[in-house]
Amino acid sequence: MKLLLCSEGFYTEELVKKCEELVGKPRSDINIAVINEAYAVEHDDNLRWVVNNLNLVEKNFGGRLELINLLALDLETVEKRIELHDVIFVVGGHIDYLRSVFKKTGFDKLLPKLLKTKVYVGSSAGSMVMGKRLSDKAYQILYGQRGTYGTTKYLEYVDLAFVPHLDPSKNPDRKEKLIEVARKHDGKIFGLYDDSAIVVEDGKIETIGSEPYELN
Repeated sequence: MKLLLCSEGFYTEELVKKCEELVGKPRSDINIAVINEAYAVEHDDNLRWVVNNLNLVEKNFGGRLELINLLALDLETVEKRIELHDVIFVVGGHIDYLRSVFKKTGFDKLLPKLLKTKVYVGSSAGSMVMGKRLSDKAYQILYGQRGTYGTTKYLEYVDLAFVPHLDPSKNPDRKEKLIEVARKHDGKIFGLYDDSAIVVEDGKIETIGSEPYELN
Protein backbone atom coordinates (compact mmCIF):
# COMPACT_ATOMS: atom_id res chain seq x y z
CA MET A 1 0.00 0.00 0.00
CA LYS A 2 1.37 3.40 -1.03
CA LEU A 3 -0.24 6.60 0.29
CA LEU A 4 0.81 10.22 -0.14
CA LEU A 5 -1.36 12.18 2.27
CA CYS A 6 -0.94 15.89 1.56
CA SER A 7 -2.40 19.01 3.09
CA GLU A 8 -2.76 20.84 -0.24
CA GLY A 9 -2.20 18.37 -3.06
CA PHE A 10 0.85 18.76 -5.32
CA TYR A 11 1.82 22.02 -3.64
CA THR A 12 5.60 21.68 -4.01
CA GLU A 13 8.14 20.05 -6.29
CA GLU A 14 9.11 17.72 -3.44
CA LEU A 15 5.58 16.31 -3.33
CA VAL A 16 5.55 15.76 -7.10
CA LYS A 17 8.90 13.97 -6.92
CA LYS A 18 7.66 11.73 -4.12
CA CYS A 19 4.67 10.77 -6.27
CA GLU A 20 7.04 9.86 -9.11
CA GLU A 21 9.08 7.74 -6.70
CA LEU A 22 6.03 5.90 -5.35
CA VAL A 23 4.65 5.20 -8.83
CA GLY A 24 8.03 4.29 -10.31
CA LYS A 25 7.50 6.26 -13.52
CA PRO A 26 8.51 9.73 -14.74
CA ARG A 27 5.85 12.37 -14.22
CA SER A 28 5.43 12.77 -17.96
CA ASP A 29 4.02 9.23 -18.12
CA ILE A 30 1.96 9.11 -14.92
CA ASN A 31 -1.78 8.62 -15.41
CA ILE A 32 -4.06 10.12 -12.75
CA ALA A 33 -7.69 9.37 -11.87
CA VAL A 34 -9.18 12.29 -9.95
CA ILE A 35 -12.01 11.91 -7.44
CA ASN A 36 -13.45 15.37 -6.84
CA GLU A 37 -16.64 14.82 -4.82
CA ALA A 38 -15.91 16.48 -1.47
CA TYR A 39 -16.28 20.12 -2.51
CA ALA A 40 -19.90 19.69 -3.68
CA VAL A 41 -21.52 20.67 -0.35
CA GLU A 42 -19.04 23.36 0.69
CA HIS A 43 -20.57 26.77 1.39
CA ASP A 44 -17.38 28.70 0.68
CA ASP A 45 -18.17 31.36 -1.92
CA ASN A 46 -14.67 31.12 -3.38
CA LEU A 47 -13.76 27.66 -4.62
CA ARG A 48 -10.66 28.69 -6.55
CA TRP A 49 -8.70 26.21 -4.43
CA VAL A 50 -10.52 23.33 -6.20
CA VAL A 51 -9.41 24.65 -9.59
CA ASN A 52 -5.89 25.22 -8.24
CA ASN A 53 -5.66 21.61 -7.03
CA LEU A 54 -6.71 20.34 -10.44
CA ASN A 55 -4.40 22.76 -12.26
CA LEU A 56 -1.43 21.43 -10.31
CA VAL A 57 -2.24 17.92 -11.55
CA GLU A 58 -2.47 19.08 -15.16
CA LYS A 59 0.70 21.17 -14.82
CA ASN A 60 2.91 18.50 -13.25
CA PHE A 61 1.84 15.24 -14.88
CA GLY A 62 1.77 14.41 -18.57
CA GLY A 63 -0.10 11.13 -18.73
CA ARG A 64 -3.77 10.33 -18.89
CA LEU A 65 -6.03 12.49 -16.69
CA GLU A 66 -9.63 11.60 -15.92
CA LEU A 67 -12.22 12.79 -13.41
CA ILE A 68 -14.08 9.84 -11.91
CA ASN A 69 -17.54 10.75 -10.63
CA LEU A 70 -18.44 8.14 -8.02
CA LEU A 71 -22.09 9.20 -7.82
CA ALA A 72 -22.62 9.13 -11.59
CA LEU A 73 -21.01 5.76 -12.35
CA ASP A 74 -21.65 2.22 -11.17
CA LEU A 75 -18.88 0.61 -9.14
CA GLU A 76 -17.79 -1.75 -11.92
CA THR A 77 -17.26 1.18 -14.28
CA VAL A 78 -15.37 3.09 -11.58
CA GLU A 79 -13.02 0.16 -11.13
CA LYS A 80 -12.43 -0.27 -14.88
CA ARG A 81 -11.64 3.41 -15.33
CA ILE A 82 -9.30 3.62 -12.35
CA GLU A 83 -7.45 0.53 -13.59
CA LEU A 84 -6.24 2.64 -16.54
CA HIS A 85 -4.37 4.96 -14.16
CA ASP A 86 -1.38 4.90 -11.81
CA VAL A 87 -2.64 7.32 -9.18
CA ILE A 88 -5.95 7.89 -7.40
CA PHE A 89 -5.99 11.59 -6.47
CA VAL A 90 -8.74 12.58 -4.03
CA VAL A 91 -9.38 16.33 -3.78
CA GLY A 92 -10.48 18.03 -0.57
CA GLY A 93 -13.66 19.65 0.65
CA HIS A 94 -16.16 18.45 3.26
CA ILE A 95 -14.56 15.39 4.85
CA ASP A 96 -17.70 13.84 6.37
CA TYR A 97 -19.56 14.23 3.08
CA LEU A 98 -16.67 12.62 1.20
CA ARG A 99 -16.76 9.64 3.57
CA SER A 100 -20.52 9.34 3.06
CA VAL A 101 -20.04 9.25 -0.72
CA PHE A 102 -17.43 6.50 -0.36
CA LYS A 103 -19.92 4.49 1.68
CA LYS A 104 -22.99 5.20 -0.46
CA THR A 105 -21.26 4.20 -3.70
CA GLY A 106 -19.35 1.22 -2.26
CA PHE A 107 -16.03 2.84 -3.10
CA ASP A 108 -14.81 2.18 0.44
CA LYS A 109 -15.21 -1.57 -0.24
CA LEU A 110 -13.41 -1.34 -3.60
CA LEU A 111 -10.52 0.73 -2.30
CA PRO A 112 -8.55 -2.10 -0.60
CA LYS A 113 -8.35 -3.90 -3.95
CA LEU A 114 -7.25 -0.75 -5.76
CA LEU A 115 -4.58 0.01 -3.18
CA LYS A 116 -2.77 -3.21 -4.06
CA THR A 117 -1.60 -1.65 -7.32
CA LYS A 118 -2.43 2.08 -7.26
CA VAL A 119 -0.81 4.98 -5.44
CA TYR A 120 -3.33 6.98 -3.39
CA VAL A 121 -2.72 10.73 -3.13
CA GLY A 122 -4.97 12.81 -0.91
CA SER A 123 -5.38 16.56 -0.61
CA SER A 124 -6.87 17.93 2.62
CA ALA A 125 -10.11 15.94 3.16
CA GLY A 126 -8.82 13.35 0.69
CA SER A 127 -6.01 12.70 3.18
CA MET A 128 -8.12 13.00 6.32
CA VAL A 129 -10.50 10.25 5.21
CA MET A 130 -7.63 7.72 5.30
CA GLY A 131 -6.98 8.34 8.99
CA LYS A 132 -9.05 8.57 12.15
CA ARG A 133 -11.97 10.87 12.80
CA LEU A 134 -12.04 13.52 15.48
CA SER A 135 -15.24 14.19 17.43
CA ASP A 136 -18.16 16.28 16.13
CA LYS A 137 -17.27 18.89 18.75
CA ALA A 138 -13.67 19.00 17.55
CA TYR A 139 -14.73 19.74 13.98
CA GLN A 140 -17.11 22.45 15.20
CA ILE A 141 -14.19 24.09 16.97
CA LEU A 142 -11.86 23.74 13.98
CA TYR A 143 -14.22 24.57 11.14
CA GLY A 144 -17.47 25.90 12.58
CA GLN A 145 -20.89 24.26 12.38
CA ARG A 146 -20.86 21.40 9.86
CA GLY A 147 -23.16 18.51 9.02
CA THR A 148 -21.87 14.98 9.56
CA TYR A 149 -23.84 13.23 6.78
CA GLY A 150 -24.17 10.23 9.08
CA THR A 151 -20.38 9.82 9.35
CA THR A 152 -18.99 8.52 12.62
CA LYS A 153 -15.58 7.17 11.57
CA TYR A 154 -13.13 7.36 8.68
CA LEU A 155 -11.27 4.58 6.87
CA GLU A 156 -8.43 4.27 9.42
CA TYR A 157 -5.73 3.05 7.07
CA VAL A 158 -3.44 5.19 9.21
CA ASP A 159 -3.57 5.20 13.01
CA LEU A 160 -3.77 8.97 13.47
CA ALA A 161 -5.98 11.95 12.70
CA PHE A 162 -4.99 14.65 10.21
CA VAL A 163 -5.73 18.36 10.40
CA PRO A 164 -4.55 20.18 7.23
CA HIS A 165 -3.77 23.82 6.41
CA LEU A 166 -1.93 24.68 9.59
CA ASP A 167 -0.09 27.56 7.89
CA PRO A 168 -0.52 30.68 10.08
CA SER A 169 -0.73 32.95 7.03
CA LYS A 170 -3.94 31.16 5.97
CA ASN A 171 -5.40 30.00 9.29
CA PRO A 172 -3.79 32.04 12.10
CA ASP A 173 -5.75 30.40 14.92
CA ARG A 174 -5.80 26.79 13.72
CA LYS A 175 -2.85 25.64 15.82
CA GLU A 176 -4.46 26.97 19.00
CA LYS A 177 -7.75 25.28 18.10
CA LEU A 178 -5.87 22.06 17.39
CA ILE A 179 -4.28 22.16 20.84
CA GLU A 180 -7.75 22.64 22.34
CA VAL A 181 -9.33 19.65 20.57
CA ALA A 182 -6.30 17.43 21.24
CA ARG A 183 -6.99 17.62 24.97
CA LYS A 184 -10.13 15.51 24.47
CA HIS A 185 -8.84 13.17 21.76
CA ASP A 186 -7.37 9.80 22.66
CA GLY A 187 -4.81 9.27 19.92
CA LYS A 188 -2.27 10.96 17.68
CA ILE A 189 -3.10 14.08 15.71
CA PHE A 190 -0.87 15.49 12.99
CA GLY A 191 -1.33 19.11 11.95
CA LEU A 192 -0.07 19.42 8.37
CA TYR A 193 1.34 22.53 6.74
CA ASP A 194 0.53 22.97 3.07
CA ASP A 195 4.00 21.94 1.93
CA SER A 196 3.96 18.76 4.00
CA ALA A 197 2.64 15.24 3.66
CA ILE A 198 2.57 11.85 5.35
CA VAL A 199 3.99 9.04 3.23
CA VAL A 200 2.89 5.48 3.90
CA GLU A 201 4.70 2.74 2.00
CA ASP A 202 4.34 -0.93 2.88
CA GLY A 203 3.50 -0.11 6.48
CA LYS A 204 6.32 2.39 6.97
CA ILE A 205 5.34 5.99 7.77
CA GLU A 206 7.50 9.04 7.09
CA THR A 207 6.93 12.76 6.63
CA ILE A 208 8.13 15.14 3.94
CA GLY A 209 8.10 18.92 3.75
CA SER A 210 7.64 20.95 6.92
CA GLU A 211 7.58 18.82 10.05
CA PRO A 212 3.97 18.11 11.05
CA TYR A 213 2.75 19.52 14.34
CA GLU A 214 2.27 16.36 16.38
CA LEU A 215 -0.02 16.14 19.40
CA ASN A 216 -0.75 13.37 21.92
